[in-house]
Formats: sequence, structure tokens, C-alpha cells
Amino acid sequence: MPDLAAPLIATADELLLDDALRWCAAVGAVPEVAPDLTATRRSWRQASVVIVGEDLAGDLARAALPRREHVVLLAREPSRWWPDAVALGAAAVCGMDEEERILEVLAAALDGRGEACLVSMIGGSGGVGVSTLSVALALVAQRRGLRSLLFDADPLGGGLELLMGAERAEGLRWHDFDATRGRLSAGSLADVLPVHHGVSTLSWDRTGTALLPPAVPSVLTAAVRGFDLVVADVPRHLDDFGVDIVGRSVLTVLVVAEDVCGVGAARHVLDRLQQAASSIVVISVGRPGGIGPAAVSDALGLPVLVRHRVDRRIRAAVDRGLGPGRSRPARRTTSALLDTLGLEKS
Repeated sequence: MPDLAAPLIATADELLLDDALRWCAAVGAVPEVAPDLTATRRSWRQASVVIVGEDLAGDLARAALPRREHVVLLAREPSRWWPDAVALGAAAVCGMDEEERILEVLAAALDGRGEACLVSMIGGSGGVGVSTLSVALALVAQRRGLRSLLFDADPLGGGLELLMGAERAEGLRWHDFDATRGRLSAGSLADVLPVHHGVSTLSWDRTGTALLPPAVPSVLTAAVRGFDLVVADVPRHLDDFGVDIVGRSVLTVLVVAEDVCGVGAARHVLDRLQQAASSIVVISVGRPGGIGPAAVSDALGLPVLVRHRVDRRIRAAVDRGLGPGRSRPARRTTSALLDTLGLEKS
């Protein structure tokens, strides 16, 4: 994510300035301070976000500065300042006691590019290679120039970082977020996660009990603001966290074995998925003597986006720490998925 310009605090009021400086520090930003109209005018266009104090609001409104996004007017009595806020194009008028709201505005502006494409990957049954395809999807996306994050939401899985061969990469794992409270900025999250082969991972270490922390929603919010693609490996029993992740996903991918038992199990998963997911597609996994993708589609009432051919060499590659990135079948399957999402090569 490209660096953004610093925030701008436009005020000569020391009390307002002290609060604004503290809020910028809380979201990890070092602001520029403009005590008058002339100084504000110089940095108005370039700043990532502008906090305007009530003492300068009238002067700035009358100056007819160019319209821009991410302007916040800070006032002791917010209701008095709406005419000036409208003239400034301010997105919000905040009181000095509205700290949480101001931090949300600042963090959203500083996080930059809006929301990533969040894709949930979920198995119709066990052993269909969901985690392998999740890793391959993130790797192929990275090769297309997309900033990718593997979001391991399955506490009982083998661990996506093991599949990546990233278990020795430095960075935080899920247990490090146990004490996280409040909002997490996208930049902060991206800076502290392990990176391997250009892909960030949020997974489990090999010690202790694997449990998702209460901070999952705030971590996910930061994730979709800090990356281009977030690939979530979601357990098929769909706990509360899983339901939330699926509900926020652009696309949910159900991976189904091409056999009778696999389809039977997938029907149960699909019943729950359809209550939360906005868009679901199927990847069918070929089986020798299996029922084929058309029968899978008919049984589930969903299109099969692509038929995946299992690469039996992946297991050996994973055991050697190479991951699934060299598998041609995995690359073909996940490339088709990225094409469907419109995530083309940059």
C-alpha cells in the first residue's frame, strides 16, 4: 500500500490541538499543524485527512477551498457549526468527547484504498484440499501484483502457514491478538504479520490451544482495508466467527468432492451457508470413478465454477516446505477463480 501524506490539523486552539495530536498518535500518524488560513491552504490538497478546529472553521469556509474528502470539523458545540461544515465539505462535525468516532474517521482515511476482495473458502467435507487451494489462491494473486493475506479461521486445521512453509517467518500469530481491544489500523496489521513468498499470513503457532480470539472482527476489518485480497479458510461447522466472515465476503467458495458422500455432506454445509453468504460458487474436486461436476451442480443447485484435478505431488512439496505454489492444477483452478472475481494481472 503506498504511503499517504500526513494528516493536517488546522487550528490555533491549544486544547483542540492537544486532543487532535493525541488522536493522530493513536492511529500511528504524525500530523502537520497549520495555525492559520495561509498554512492550511498550502497543505489542504495533499493531506490524507484534515481536522479543522472551530476557531478556523469560519475563515476556511469563506476562503472557498477546493472540495476534498476526509475533512472533519472539531467543535465544543457541534450543532452550531453545521453551516461552516457544509461549506467546507466536511464529512463529520465531532465534539471533543467523541473520541471513538474521530478515531474511526482518521483510521479509515489513513488506511487508504477502501476494502479488499474478501473470499471465504470452505469444504463441503473433510479432505477436499480447501487449505491447499486457499494458499494457492493467495500465491497466484501475489504473482498478479495483488497484496494478499491468508486469514486462517479454522482452529482445528493444520495451519495455513505450515502449508506455505512459513512457520519460521517472523510476525504475530492469533494468540498474540488475545488482548487486542478497540480498532486496529490496516497499516499496523500489515506491518506485524509474517510474510512468506510475498504473501502475509495470520495463522496459528504450534503451541497452546488453538482458539480464535474475540478480536477477530476488528482484525478482519483492518485486514480488508490493508490488502487487495483476503483469503479466509473457514471451518465447515460455521461457528459465529465463520458466519461473520462469510457474511462479509464478496464470494464464498464451497469445495466439493465428486462423490456421493461428498455431495451429501456438502448439502448440510450449504444449508447453513445460504443463510449468511451473499454469493456462493462451487469448485468440484475430481475423483477416480466419481460422479462428475455436472452431477455435483445438479445435486446442489449451484454452478460449478471450475473442476479441480488433485495434484498428488503437492503433499511431498508441502513436506519439503515448498508449499502448493508450483502445482499446475492448483494454479489453473485458482487463476479461474481470480478471473471470475475480476482480479486481473496488474
